[in-house]
Amino acid sequence: MIIIFTIVVALATIILWVNPRNLSLRWLSTSLYTVGFSALCYYVDSGLSYAPDLLINSMNFVADAAIAYSFGMFGVVYSGLFNRTYRDRLAMAGLLLFVMIWMLTPLASSRHINYEGYNGLPTVLFEALFLIMGVVLLIVAYLRENQPFKKIERMLTNLIVVPTMLWIWICYFCYLLGYDLWQYNYIAAISFLFLFVIIGAKKGVLGVKIRIEMLKADASLHILQGSSSFINHMIKNEVGKIDILLHQLRHNLQAYPEPGPAAESEEMIAMAADSVSHIQSMMNKINERVQTIEVNLQKNNVWPMMEQCLDRLEKTVGTDVIVKRNFKAVSDVYFDPVHMKEVIHNMVSNAVEAMDRRGVLTASLFETKKEVILTIQDTGKGISVELLSTIFDPFYSTKKMSNHYGLGLYYCKNVMAKHNGSIHVESTQGKGTSFYIRLPK
Repeated sequence: MIIIFTIVVALATIILWVNPRNLSLRWLSTSLYTVGFSALCYYVDSGLSYAPDLLINSMNFVADAAIAYSFGMFGVVYSGLFNRTYRDRLAMAGLLLFVMIWMLTPLASSRHINYEGYNGLPTVLFEALFLIMGVVLLIVAYLRENQPFKKIERMLTNLIVVPTMLWIWICYFCYLLGYDLWQYNYIAAISFLFLFVIIGAKKGVLGVKIRIEMLKADASLHILQGSSSFINHMIKNEVGKIDILLHQLRHNLQAYPEPGPAAESEEMIAMAADSVSHIQSMMNKINERVQTIEVNLQKNNVWPMMEQCLDRLEKTVGTDVIVKRNFKAVSDVYFDPVHMKEVIHNMVSNAVEAMDRRGVLTASLFETKKEVILTIQDTGKGISVELLSTIFDPFYSTKKMSNHYGLGLYYCKNVMAKHNGSIHVESTQGKGTSFYIRLPK
């Protein structure tokens, strides 16, 4: 039981740390903490023989009811099938039912998990009600999900949580029939931990991968800031010297003009000066991209900004790029207008270049119960599966033009992380690429 207690408390703390403001994650953390409390009750029961029977039975009842209640409420909240009013009513109804069972059903006279005989039936039914309700809601939410990436996330979450909830219910039911399956709970706990770590780190579940990627992005940003500052300082000094020498050389040639080779020398000096200017501009742009991003969140609607970016794009790309809009009315959300405008501009510019400035660009805007989603889809060549995992890395670029430094998508991802949102890409070679920008409500 010590193993179970350690595992579930650690997992509950990690999940709560991932996003403490997320209500569904708070309910799941509560569920795991109550499982830990149940393991503690078992330890007290077996290790403290002198503890009052009434205390042990009361602790077991509270732990068992709380496990079922919190797991059920996790299903209610995470499914997104109910608005806040109905969620609050379900939560209150569950608490009232909990109190009624506690007050009206007598506890066992001797040490016994929950109740003995038929008196245990109300508790088992309460646990069945909330656990099965949670399972059904999670499955229904998965079946009704239309967004591909969100559907995958729901499937992976269900793969971890649903078997756990069903196992708890089976244990209670078998205990009522006289079979003790609780002794195998350590296997269930280790399996839960294994699935959570593997799926969470590799595929992303319950926001774990997003949190890990945010930490990796912060670490990369700190490294880039240090490296770029050093390189920028070093290059700036040397380029500054070259610039001064070029100006001095040009001044001397103009002060003492000579025909022939001198004129050619002045032309070469002008070319060298342009190169120096380009290097200085390049270093300034790189330095801007790797600075710590500070956002000024304001509640506004993203629709006008999308329209503005697309209108500006249409004026510059000509008739070879067809811009389609598929906008639906969306709620106001919090975002930084300066950074978000730059993100959208990056996305549409990348889409145009991916199509070699010839094709169809489709911009969509819609919302779910929890997010406002922007999509930018192009009909370009697409991105290979091998490269999809690296396109957000710093200095990665498929563009051959010298004014691209591979920091655009890296910048966009960091901006979305600062908004507690995300950016997701799907691509099929030969058909095109779609970027999904998700802003939380």
